[in-house]
Amino acid sequence: KVKKKITLSNGDEMPDTKKQKKRKALKMKRKVFRASDPMFSVFMWGVHHSVSQLTHTTIPPLLLDSDFKAYSKVSIENSNFNSDNMIGKFKFKEYCPLVFRNLRERFAVKEEVFNQALSANEPYYEERGEGQKERSSKFFFSRDNRFVIKLFHTEEVELMLSKLSEYYAYVVEKDGQTLLPQYLSMYKITVSGVEYHMIVMKNIFSTSLKIHKKYDLKGSTVDREASEKEKTGPHPTYKDKDFIKDEMRIKVGEEKRAEIMGMLESDVKFLATLKIMDYSLLLGVHNVARGLEEHSGDEEQSSSDDLLESEELKAEDIPEYEEEEEETSIHTCLTDESIAEKEVYFYGLIDVLTKYNATKRAAHTAKTMKHGAGAEISTVRPDQYAKRFLEFMNSSFT
Repeated sequence: KVKKKITLSNGDEMPDTKKQKKRKALKMKRKVFRASDPMFSVFMWGVHHSVSQLTHTTIPPLLLDSDFKAYSKVSIENSNFNSDNMIGKFKFKEYCPLVFRNLRERFAVKEEVFNQALSANEPYYEERGEGQKERSSKFFFSRDNRFVIKLFHTEEVELMLSKLSEYYAYVVEKDGQTLLPQYLSMYKITVSGVEYHMIVMKNIFSTSLKIHKKYDLKGSTVDREASEKEKTGPHPTYKDKDFIKDEMRIKVGEEKRAEIMGMLESDVKFLATLKIMDYSLLLGVHNVARGLEEHSGDEEQSSSDDLLESEELKAEDIPEYEEEEEETSIHTCLTDESIAEKEVYFYGLIDVLTKYNATKRAAHTAKTMKHGAGAEISTVRPDQYAKRFLEFMNSSFT
Protein backbone atom coordinates (compact mmCIF):
# COMPACT_ATOMS: atom_id res chain seq x y z
CA LYS A 1 0.00 0.00 0.00
CA VAL A 2 1.34 3.49 -0.97
CA LYS A 3 1.17 5.97 1.89
CA LYS A 4 -0.16 9.41 0.84
CA LYS A 5 2.13 12.38 1.65
CA ILE A 6 1.28 16.14 1.63
CA THR A 7 4.26 18.58 1.28
CA LEU A 8 3.97 22.19 2.58
CA SER A 9 5.55 25.26 0.88
CA ASN A 10 8.43 25.26 3.38
CA GLY A 11 9.30 21.71 2.46
CA ASP A 12 7.89 20.10 5.61
CA GLU A 13 5.66 17.10 5.28
CA MET A 14 2.24 17.11 6.85
CA PRO A 15 1.00 13.74 8.01
CA ASP A 16 -2.09 12.37 6.36
CA THR A 17 -4.95 12.93 8.79
CA LYS A 18 -7.25 10.53 6.99
CA LYS A 19 -8.24 7.73 9.36
CA GLN A 20 -6.70 4.43 8.38
CA LYS A 21 -8.89 1.34 8.51
CA LYS A 22 -7.87 -1.28 11.03
CA ARG A 23 -7.76 -4.72 9.56
CA LYS A 24 -8.95 -7.55 11.77
CA ALA A 25 -7.05 -10.78 11.72
CA LEU A 26 -9.25 -13.48 10.27
CA LYS A 27 -9.66 -16.47 12.51
CA MET A 28 -9.91 -19.86 10.96
CA LYS A 29 -13.41 -21.22 11.33
CA ARG A 30 -13.47 -24.10 13.76
CA LYS A 31 -15.16 -27.19 12.40
CA VAL A 32 -17.32 -28.05 15.40
CA PHE A 33 -19.13 -31.36 15.86
CA ARG A 34 -17.14 -32.92 13.03
CA ALA A 35 -17.53 -36.68 12.89
CA SER A 36 -17.30 -39.44 10.31
CA ASP A 37 -20.79 -40.66 11.25
CA PRO A 38 -23.78 -38.25 11.04
CA MET A 39 -25.22 -39.88 14.16
CA PHE A 40 -22.06 -38.93 16.07
CA SER A 41 -22.26 -35.34 14.82
CA VAL A 42 -25.85 -34.99 16.02
CA PHE A 43 -24.98 -36.65 19.33
CA MET A 44 -22.09 -34.22 19.91
CA TRP A 45 -24.25 -31.23 18.96
CA GLY A 46 -27.08 -32.43 21.21
CA VAL A 47 -24.92 -32.93 24.29
CA HIS A 48 -23.40 -29.47 23.89
CA HIS A 49 -26.82 -27.90 23.36
CA SER A 50 -28.29 -29.70 26.38
CA VAL A 51 -25.48 -28.83 28.80
CA SER A 52 -25.48 -25.22 27.60
CA GLN A 53 -29.22 -24.94 28.18
CA LEU A 54 -28.96 -26.41 31.66
CA THR A 55 -26.30 -23.88 32.70
CA HIS A 56 -29.02 -21.22 32.41
CA THR A 57 -31.56 -23.30 34.35
CA THR A 58 -32.00 -23.11 38.09
CA ILE A 59 -31.58 -26.59 39.52
CA PRO A 60 -34.31 -27.16 42.15
CA PRO A 61 -33.25 -28.52 45.57
CA LEU A 62 -35.92 -31.22 45.33
CA LEU A 63 -37.07 -33.05 42.23
CA LEU A 64 -40.79 -33.35 41.50
CA ASP A 65 -42.68 -36.29 40.04
CA SER A 66 -43.06 -34.29 36.84
CA ASP A 67 -39.25 -34.13 36.46
CA PHE A 68 -39.20 -37.91 35.98
CA LYS A 69 -41.60 -37.57 33.04
CA ALA A 70 -40.10 -34.44 31.49
CA TYR A 71 -38.07 -34.21 28.30
CA SER A 72 -36.59 -31.57 26.02
CA LYS A 73 -36.78 -31.87 22.25
CA VAL A 74 -35.15 -30.05 19.34
CA SER A 75 -36.11 -30.55 15.70
CA ILE A 76 -33.87 -29.11 12.98
CA GLU A 77 -35.23 -28.82 9.44
CA ASN A 78 -32.97 -27.99 6.46
CA SER A 79 -30.50 -25.97 8.51
CA ASN A 80 -27.37 -24.59 6.84
CA PHE A 81 -25.58 -24.28 10.19
CA ASN A 82 -22.21 -26.02 10.10
CA SER A 83 -23.28 -27.67 6.87
CA ASP A 84 -19.81 -29.09 6.24
CA ASN A 85 -20.19 -31.44 9.21
CA MET A 86 -23.88 -31.64 10.13
CA ILE A 87 -26.79 -32.96 8.15
CA GLY A 88 -29.61 -30.47 7.59
CA LYS A 89 -32.42 -32.44 9.18
CA PHE A 90 -32.42 -34.26 12.52
CA LYS A 91 -34.14 -34.54 15.89
CA PHE A 92 -32.60 -34.63 19.34
CA LYS A 93 -34.52 -35.58 22.48
CA GLU A 94 -33.22 -35.67 26.05
CA TYR A 95 -35.10 -37.59 28.71
CA CYS A 96 -35.52 -36.20 32.23
CA PRO A 97 -32.78 -33.55 31.94
CA LEU A 98 -33.01 -32.27 35.53
CA VAL A 99 -32.93 -35.78 36.98
CA PHE A 100 -29.80 -36.76 35.08
CA ARG A 101 -28.20 -33.38 35.78
CA ASN A 102 -28.69 -34.14 39.48
CA LEU A 103 -27.29 -37.67 39.05
CA ARG A 104 -24.15 -36.30 37.40
CA GLU A 105 -23.61 -34.09 40.41
CA ARG A 106 -24.11 -37.01 42.84
CA PHE A 107 -21.63 -39.10 40.85
CA ALA A 108 -19.10 -36.22 40.96
CA VAL A 109 -19.14 -35.57 37.22
CA LYS A 110 -18.44 -31.92 36.40
CA GLU A 111 -20.63 -30.41 33.70
CA GLU A 112 -17.70 -28.89 31.80
CA VAL A 113 -15.85 -32.22 31.78
CA PHE A 114 -18.99 -34.06 30.66
CA ASN A 115 -19.56 -31.55 27.85
CA GLN A 116 -15.92 -31.47 26.73
CA ALA A 117 -15.58 -35.25 26.69
CA LEU A 118 -18.72 -35.89 24.64
CA SER A 119 -18.96 -32.90 22.30
CA ALA A 120 -15.42 -31.70 21.57
CA ASN A 121 -14.13 -34.91 20.00
CA GLU A 122 -15.74 -37.68 17.99
CA PRO A 123 -16.53 -40.79 20.07
CA TYR A 124 -15.18 -44.16 18.96
CA TYR A 125 -16.59 -47.67 18.76
CA GLU A 126 -15.01 -50.48 20.73
CA GLU A 127 -12.49 -52.36 18.61
CA ARG A 128 -14.10 -55.29 16.85
CA GLY A 129 -12.68 -58.64 15.82
CA GLU A 130 -11.64 -59.45 12.29
CA GLY A 131 -14.54 -59.39 9.86
CA GLN A 132 -16.83 -57.51 12.25
CA LYS A 133 -18.10 -54.05 11.42
CA GLU A 134 -17.77 -51.27 13.98
CA ARG A 135 -21.42 -50.32 13.47
CA SER A 136 -22.43 -53.74 14.81
CA SER A 137 -21.28 -52.69 18.27
CA LYS A 138 -23.83 -51.54 20.84
CA PHE A 139 -21.25 -49.40 22.62
CA PHE A 140 -19.10 -46.41 21.85
CA PHE A 141 -16.80 -44.36 24.08
CA SER A 142 -15.79 -40.77 24.69
CA ARG A 143 -12.34 -40.01 23.32
CA ASP A 144 -10.89 -39.59 26.84
CA ASN A 145 -12.40 -42.97 27.81
CA ARG A 146 -14.29 -41.53 30.78
CA PHE A 147 -17.76 -42.37 29.48
CA VAL A 148 -19.41 -45.23 27.65
CA ILE A 149 -22.54 -44.77 25.54
CA LYS A 150 -24.85 -47.72 25.00
CA LEU A 151 -27.31 -48.00 22.11
CA PHE A 152 -30.39 -49.81 23.36
CA HIS A 153 -33.92 -50.87 22.44
CA THR A 154 -37.28 -49.21 23.08
CA GLU A 155 -38.11 -51.84 25.73
CA GLU A 156 -35.01 -50.87 27.71
CA VAL A 157 -35.94 -47.18 27.41
CA GLU A 158 -39.40 -47.88 28.81
CA LEU A 159 -37.98 -49.95 31.67
CA MET A 160 -35.38 -47.30 32.50
CA LEU A 161 -38.00 -44.54 32.59
CA SER A 162 -40.37 -46.64 34.70
CA LYS A 163 -37.64 -47.41 37.26
CA LEU A 164 -35.78 -44.09 37.18
CA SER A 165 -37.42 -42.66 40.30
CA GLU A 166 -36.53 -45.80 42.31
CA TYR A 167 -32.99 -45.76 40.92
CA TYR A 168 -32.57 -42.09 41.80
CA ALA A 169 -33.93 -42.59 45.34
CA TYR A 170 -31.54 -45.52 45.85
CA VAL A 171 -28.52 -43.49 44.64
CA VAL A 172 -29.49 -40.68 47.03
CA GLU A 173 -29.92 -43.15 49.91
CA LYS A 174 -26.48 -44.66 49.25
CA ASP A 175 -24.89 -41.25 48.61
CA GLY A 176 -23.64 -42.54 45.26
CA GLN A 177 -21.80 -45.48 46.86
CA THR A 178 -23.15 -48.30 44.71
CA LEU A 179 -21.84 -50.80 42.17
CA LEU A 180 -24.86 -50.17 39.92
CA PRO A 181 -24.17 -48.49 36.57
CA GLN A 182 -23.75 -44.75 37.01
CA TYR A 183 -26.29 -43.40 34.52
CA LEU A 184 -25.58 -39.80 33.47
CA SER A 185 -27.97 -38.95 30.60
CA MET A 186 -30.37 -40.53 28.13
CA TYR A 187 -31.20 -39.42 24.59
CA LYS A 188 -33.09 -40.26 21.43
CA ILE A 189 -31.60 -39.14 18.12
CA THR A 190 -33.36 -39.30 14.75
CA VAL A 191 -31.09 -39.13 11.71
CA SER A 192 -32.34 -39.79 8.17
CA GLY A 193 -35.51 -41.31 9.59
CA VAL A 194 -33.60 -43.79 11.81
CA GLU A 195 -34.04 -43.57 15.60
CA TYR A 196 -31.19 -44.24 18.02
CA HIS A 197 -31.81 -44.59 21.77
CA MET A 198 -28.73 -44.19 23.92
CA ILE A 199 -27.70 -43.85 27.53
CA VAL A 200 -24.44 -42.40 28.85
CA MET A 201 -22.67 -44.05 31.79
CA LYS A 202 -19.37 -43.78 33.59
CA ASN A 203 -16.86 -46.20 32.13
CA ILE A 204 -15.81 -48.89 34.63
CA PHE A 205 -12.46 -49.15 32.82
CA SER A 206 -11.67 -45.43 32.68
CA THR A 207 -8.01 -45.81 33.50
CA SER A 208 -4.55 -45.31 32.02
CA LEU A 209 -3.69 -48.87 33.05
CA LYS A 210 -4.12 -51.64 30.50
CA ILE A 211 -6.83 -54.19 31.27
CA HIS A 212 -5.08 -57.53 30.75
CA LYS A 213 -8.11 -59.73 31.33
CA LYS A 214 -11.82 -59.05 31.46
CA TYR A 215 -14.60 -61.23 32.91
CA ASP A 216 -18.40 -61.02 32.70
CA LEU A 217 -19.72 -62.95 35.72
CA LYS A 218 -23.34 -64.02 36.30
CA GLY A 219 -22.91 -66.91 38.73
CA SER A 220 -24.13 -69.39 36.08
CA THR A 221 -22.13 -72.09 34.28
CA VAL A 222 -24.52 -73.14 31.47
CA ASP A 223 -23.39 -71.58 28.17
CA ARG A 224 -21.10 -69.30 30.15
CA GLU A 225 -17.76 -69.77 28.41
CA ALA A 226 -16.11 -67.50 25.83
CA SER A 227 -16.11 -69.05 22.36
CA GLU A 228 -12.88 -69.63 20.45
CA LYS A 229 -13.85 -66.79 18.11
CA GLU A 230 -14.37 -64.45 21.06
CA LYS A 231 -11.02 -65.42 22.55
CA THR A 232 -9.19 -64.47 19.36
CA GLY A 233 -10.68 -60.96 19.34
CA PRO A 234 -8.66 -57.88 20.31
CA HIS A 235 -10.35 -57.50 23.70
CA PRO A 236 -12.03 -60.80 24.64
CA THR A 237 -14.53 -60.96 27.49
CA TYR A 238 -14.26 -64.19 29.45
CA LYS A 239 -17.14 -65.70 31.43
CA ASP A 240 -17.92 -67.76 34.51
CA LYS A 241 -16.51 -71.11 33.32
CA ASP A 242 -13.34 -69.36 32.13
CA PHE A 243 -13.06 -67.70 35.56
CA ILE A 244 -13.27 -71.13 37.22
CA LYS A 245 -10.86 -72.79 34.76
CA ASP A 246 -8.34 -69.98 35.29
CA GLU A 247 -8.61 -70.60 39.05
CA MET A 248 -9.10 -66.87 39.27
CA ARG A 249 -9.67 -65.21 42.63
CA ILE A 250 -10.09 -61.58 43.68
CA LYS A 251 -7.27 -61.27 46.21
CA VAL A 252 -8.15 -58.19 48.22
CA GLY A 253 -8.15 -59.32 51.85
CA GLU A 254 -11.00 -59.65 54.32
CA GLU A 255 -11.67 -55.97 54.99
CA LYS A 256 -12.00 -55.01 51.31
CA ARG A 257 -13.93 -58.18 50.57
CA ALA A 258 -16.49 -57.27 53.26
CA GLU A 259 -16.81 -53.77 51.81
CA ILE A 260 -17.38 -55.00 48.23
CA MET A 261 -19.76 -57.77 49.27
CA GLY A 262 -21.71 -55.31 51.41
CA MET A 263 -22.32 -53.09 48.38
CA LEU A 264 -23.13 -56.08 46.19
CA GLU A 265 -25.66 -57.48 48.65
CA SER A 266 -27.43 -54.13 48.93
CA ASP A 267 -27.46 -53.55 45.16
CA VAL A 268 -28.64 -57.06 44.32
CA LYS A 269 -31.42 -56.86 46.90
CA PHE A 270 -32.54 -53.61 45.28
CA LEU A 271 -32.52 -55.18 41.80
CA ALA A 272 -34.54 -58.16 43.05
CA THR A 273 -37.27 -55.83 44.37
CA LEU A 274 -37.50 -54.37 40.85
CA LYS A 275 -37.82 -57.90 39.37
CA ILE A 276 -34.50 -57.42 37.53
CA MET A 277 -32.27 -60.36 36.62
CA ASP A 278 -29.56 -61.39 34.12
CA TYR A 279 -27.12 -58.70 35.34
CA SER A 280 -23.36 -59.30 35.58
CA LEU A 281 -20.34 -58.17 37.49
CA LEU A 282 -17.83 -56.83 34.97
CA LEU A 283 -14.31 -57.41 36.30
CA GLY A 284 -11.12 -56.06 34.75
CA VAL A 285 -7.68 -57.23 35.88
CA HIS A 286 -4.40 -55.35 35.43
CA ASN A 287 -1.28 -57.37 36.22
CA VAL A 288 1.27 -54.94 37.67
CA ALA A 289 4.40 -56.95 36.79
CA ARG A 290 3.19 -57.43 33.22
CA GLY A 291 2.35 -53.75 33.00
CA LEU A 292 5.85 -52.78 34.12
CA GLU A 293 7.38 -55.13 31.56
CA GLU A 294 5.21 -53.74 28.76
CA HIS A 295 6.12 -50.15 29.56
CA SER A 296 9.70 -50.57 30.70
CA GLY A 297 11.85 -47.63 29.68
CA ASP A 298 8.84 -45.43 28.98
CA GLU A 299 8.74 -42.73 31.63
CA GLU A 300 5.31 -41.59 30.50
CA GLN A 301 3.84 -45.00 31.24
CA SER A 302 4.99 -45.41 34.86
CA SER A 303 1.51 -45.87 36.33
CA SER A 304 2.18 -49.41 37.57
CA ASP A 305 5.42 -48.38 39.31
CA ASP A 306 3.60 -45.52 41.02
CA LEU A 307 0.96 -47.98 42.19
CA LEU A 308 3.49 -50.15 43.97
CA GLU A 309 4.94 -47.15 45.81
CA SER A 310 1.80 -45.25 46.79
CA GLU A 311 -1.05 -47.77 46.41
CA GLU A 312 -3.11 -44.97 44.87
CA LEU A 313 -4.65 -44.97 41.38
CA LYS A 314 -4.61 -41.68 39.49
CA ALA A 315 -5.98 -41.25 35.99
CA GLU A 316 -4.20 -39.31 33.28
CA ASP A 317 -4.91 -35.59 33.06
CA ILE A 318 -7.38 -34.24 30.52
CA PRO A 319 -5.32 -31.62 28.64
CA GLU A 320 -8.25 -29.26 28.00
CA TYR A 321 -8.60 -28.53 31.70
CA GLU A 322 -6.35 -27.33 34.45
CA GLU A 323 -7.72 -29.49 37.18
CA GLU A 324 -6.39 -31.67 39.93
CA GLU A 325 -5.75 -35.29 39.07
CA GLU A 326 -8.66 -37.42 40.10
CA GLU A 327 -9.44 -41.08 40.21
CA THR A 328 -11.80 -41.49 37.27
CA SER A 329 -12.40 -45.21 37.57
CA ILE A 330 -15.59 -45.99 39.46
CA HIS A 331 -14.42 -48.86 41.68
CA THR A 332 -10.79 -49.90 41.92
CA CYS A 333 -8.68 -51.83 44.39
CA LEU A 334 -5.27 -53.50 44.70
CA THR A 335 -4.47 -57.01 45.82
CA ASP A 336 -3.94 -57.43 49.54
CA GLU A 337 -0.45 -56.42 50.71
CA SER A 338 0.25 -60.05 51.70
CA ILE A 339 -0.08 -61.20 48.07
CA ALA A 340 3.19 -61.31 46.13
CA GLU A 341 1.69 -61.06 42.62
CA LYS A 342 0.21 -57.58 42.50
CA GLU A 343 -2.99 -56.99 40.51
CA VAL A 344 -5.36 -54.06 40.16
CA TYR A 345 -9.09 -54.78 39.90
CA PHE A 346 -11.77 -52.66 38.24
CA TYR A 347 -15.35 -53.77 38.78
CA GLY A 348 -19.02 -52.82 38.62
CA LEU A 349 -22.47 -54.18 37.81
CA ILE A 350 -23.71 -54.03 34.21
CA ASP A 351 -26.80 -55.02 32.18
CA VAL A 352 -29.34 -54.15 34.86
CA LEU A 353 -32.23 -53.43 32.48
CA THR A 354 -33.58 -56.95 31.97
CA LYS A 355 -36.88 -57.72 33.66
CA TYR A 356 -38.17 -61.21 34.40
CA ASN A 357 -41.19 -61.18 32.06
CA ALA A 358 -43.09 -63.67 29.91
CA THR A 359 -40.19 -63.96 27.46
CA LYS A 360 -37.72 -64.78 30.21
CA ARG A 361 -40.13 -67.27 31.79
CA ALA A 362 -40.42 -69.05 28.44
CA ALA A 363 -36.62 -69.08 28.11
CA HIS A 364 -36.37 -70.51 31.63
CA THR A 365 -38.73 -73.36 30.72
CA ALA A 366 -36.87 -74.12 27.47
CA LYS A 367 -33.42 -74.15 29.11
CA THR A 368 -34.66 -76.28 32.01
CA MET A 369 -35.99 -78.86 29.56
CA LYS A 370 -32.70 -78.86 27.66
CA HIS A 371 -30.23 -78.90 30.56
CA GLY A 372 -32.29 -80.41 33.40
CA ALA A 373 -33.90 -78.98 36.52
CA GLY A 374 -30.64 -78.78 38.50
CA ALA A 375 -28.59 -76.98 35.84
CA GLU A 376 -27.24 -73.53 36.68
CA ILE A 377 -28.95 -71.69 33.83
CA SER A 378 -28.84 -67.89 33.81
CA THR A 379 -32.57 -67.38 33.19
CA VAL A 380 -34.21 -67.86 36.61
CA ARG A 381 -36.50 -65.86 38.87
CA PRO A 382 -34.98 -62.64 40.26
CA ASP A 383 -34.81 -63.95 43.85
CA GLN A 384 -33.08 -67.16 42.70
CA TYR A 385 -30.76 -65.21 40.44
CA ALA A 386 -29.76 -62.87 43.29
CA LYS A 387 -29.07 -65.72 45.72
CA ARG A 388 -26.93 -67.69 43.26
CA PHE A 389 -25.09 -64.58 42.06
CA LEU A 390 -24.11 -63.57 45.60
CA GLU A 391 -22.99 -67.10 46.45
CA PHE A 392 -20.75 -67.19 43.38
CA MET A 393 -19.28 -63.76 44.10
CA ASN A 394 -18.68 -64.59 47.76
CA SER A 395 -16.67 -67.64 46.71
CA SER A 396 -14.64 -65.59 44.20
CA PHE A 397 -12.64 -63.72 46.86
CA THR A 398 -9.47 -64.77 48.62
